Amino acid sequence: MNILFVSHMSGNLWAGPNNSIPAQIKAQSRIDNVFWYNLNHNKRPEWSENGLNCMNLSDYPTGRLRDLPEPFNHPDIVVVEQCYAYLFCKLIKDIQKARIPYVIIPRSAFTKQAQGHKALKKRLGNMLYFNRMVKKAAAIHYLTEEEKVTSEQQWGNYGYVIPNGIFPQEVVRTIFPLDRIRASYIGRIEIYQKGLDLLLEAIIAVKSELRNVNFVLNLYGPNREGAVEVLERKVQENGIADIVTFHEGVFGKDKREVFLNTDVFVMTSRFEGHPMGLIEALSYGIPCLATQGTYMAEKISGYEAGWMAGNDVESVKRALRSMMAEKERFAVKGANALKLASVYSWDKIAQKTHAELEKIVESYK
Repeated sequence: MNILFVSHMSGNLWAGPNNSIPAQIKAQSRIDNVFWYNLNHNKRPEWSENGLNCMNLSDYPTGRLRDLPEPFNHPDIVVVEQCYAYLFCKLIKDIQKARIPYVIIPRSAFTKQAQGHKALKKRLGNMLYFNRMVKKAAAIHYLTEEEKVTSEQQWGNYGYVIPNGIFPQEVVRTIFPLDRIRASYIGRIEIYQKGLDLLLEAIIAVKSELRNVNFVLNLYGPNREGAVEVLERKVQENGIADIVTFHEGVFGKDKREVFLNTDVFVMTSRFEGHPMGLIEALSYGIPCLATQGTYMAEKISGYEAGWMAGNDVESVKRALRSMMAEKERFAVKGANALKLASVYSWDKIAQKTHAELEKIVESYK
């Protein structure tokens, strides 16, 4: 199949799609003929290495389908990464006019929770353009079953579920000390979506218990809309500066070192698509504490690879207490994390994606 991937990526590595989308396209290129067009002037060096070949508006400045090289000026199918970056986009209009089937991967943007965040802006955008763009799509590619269920309350399109993936790690965690617990979070320091207010409130409530097991939490990520200042003030006011510390974002080798020195990975998001941070942590053999808003909590619980919490402070408190009570089982849970990570092999995911896209192409003939 000839597949055109369309994105509008910033290149900021702290944003999950800037990591998962290139990996997805690389995996798909092993079994299909693909072309990646990033509809701005951004391009990271690694996006054109190791089997990847990203093109952008510097390479094809018109942003029109007709000006792309053969056969991608009339591909079999188009995969549109994310959605809200394409307001009145000429390329999307060209694709629709040529009656080429396209699939949208919203990456949590269509969920009820995401639609409620900055709701007025989204309602206006939907009314002016995006409702029609979504309605004309051949399918919606969701990353988890939970994302699909909560999204279809508003969007009625045919949808299928194929998750993000991961490439296996060369070195993983196998030994966990009993005299302390080093927890980590890697991602945007953003209060609402990432549920960091829930996490801090839960830590404040059980801070004495956490100190008894030498628990520390390091949060790595870029400061979004002054979130670090707000959260650090809360840390100081509640006397948990010895437990919680904020750091700049980590990438590449620095990120790898953080994972290899992490005993528990924590993510308390209110909503996600399919968070790469959690999948990466699992691939290093790290037990994870995750809320239902990550859409991975039930999987983690089912594999006994960590602890599940709801999207509320009381539930996060219970999960923290369960984690502390089970510190002697971290190695077992870490081994289970590796088993769960194997489900998300990019090669398996590329095969599943090929099969779904092929069905859509056949239905349009």
